[in-house]
Amino acid sequence: MEIKLHANATTTPRIRKYLQESDKSDRELARELGISVTTVRRWRNRTQITDNHTTPHVIHKVLRQEQEALINVLRDALRAPLDELLFIVNEGLGIPVSRATLNRYLRPAHEGRKEGGLQGKKALKAGVKPDTLTLHYRLLALPMDDGGDHHLLWAQEPVSGWCYARLFSGISPALVNHWLDEVLTACPAQIQCVETNLAKCFTLERNDVLCKTSEQAEPQAIQISVPLVELIPALDEPDSTVQRLCQLWNTGRAQKKLGEKTPQAFLEALRQKD
Repeated sequence: MEIKLHANATTTPRIRKYLQESDKSDRELARELGISVTTVRRWRNRTQITDNHTTPHVIHKVLRQEQEALINVLRDALRAPLDELLFIVNEGLGIPVSRATLNRYLRPAHEGRKEGGLQGKKALKAGVKPDTLTLHYRLLALPMDDGGDHHLLWAQEPVSGWCYARLFSGISPALVNHWLDEVLTACPAQIQCVETNLAKCFTLERNDVLCKTSEQAEPQAIQISVPLVELIPALDEPDSTVQRLCQLWNTGRAQKKLGEKTPQAFLEALRQKD
């Protein structure tokens, strides 16, 4: 029978069996066989004479399955490169993972993200202007301890990636219009058009911007069955957390595709030129 020993093994199965059956002291056996006392004691305390397997029996994941899903949604929504996503996960969500670990959990980008328009300097070079906001709505079914159903309203300027989001416990056309007023005031770009999906809450009639409806249907509700604090260690109040994540994304880290500027600074610089 072929015997495979560890590369640094100083004993053979025959010697190990001898150690386990001998009545001599540990020091006597060490001198006799020319090995250390530690080696003698190790094999005397074992019941087998073969090397232990080095592969762990239980592999612990750094991220929960729900955290993995949340991070991938953020990556696709923000179209965030790995380093920018790592910043949001570490600083915004409070999940301490390394760059390599985070990369292992990223799924292939969905088709919508792959086919997204040009961003940053490439978009400007192609003649794309940052004058449009895309508006999104999602119903979040949260646990009762987190307030139950909430309504996520999220706006994004596609060229820079600039975002503005709020989380509300109720929804109405008046609330959506008031939220859009907040968005247009906060956005540093000169917005001429807003584009929405077919969500029922987007019944916008405005004179200050052009309102368009895309063919994208209203997305299904997101069911979250565990407390948010278990997914987001840096959680405070849900709406405050959403606003803080947007602020971090807009102003927290410069991006290469934006000419080493944050989304906020990128849009402000363009507005000053105009």
